[in-house]
Amino acid sequence: MLKFLGRIEEAFCAVSLLATALVLFVNVVLRYVFSASTSWAEELIRYLMIWITFIGGSVCVRRGAHIRMDFLLGMLPERTARALTRFVYLIAAGFCAALFWYSYQLVRFTVELEQTSPAMGIPMWVPYLAMPLGSVLMALRFVQAAFRKEAV
Repeated sequence: MLKFLGRIEEAFCAVSLLATALVLFVNVVLRYVFSASTSWAEELIRYLMIWITFIGGSVCVRRGAHIRMDFLLGMLPERTARALTRFVYLIAAGFCAALFWYSYQLVRFTVELEQTSPAMGIPMWVPYLAMPLGSVLMALRFVQAAFRKEAV
């Protein structure tokens, strides 16, 4: 199940990045070649980048690609370093859980306001939904990393 989720995360990020590049390219061509541009392109690109950031954060946790300071870990005995790494992962999962809670409140509030985006007219809860979804995925991945056998 978690492997399948990882594939979905990566596919989403890849498709979103490709869509971002294509929309940006078309908008640049329209602006500089035809002296016209779309009103919605910049907004779409901004929202896609937000989604890529939060879902990509989960991909980075799964791959161990987030930056970390491991100078201290190299000086500790392996067992202690492993325990400290697990502790840090669990703290990060707790932070992501708190981020989920507060961003979920923001999404609920935005749904109640019925706010829409200026150029595309989509409900603003759609871009904001990236925060709770991405944070719960990152929390899941941090817990997964904390209990992985080679958690150092």
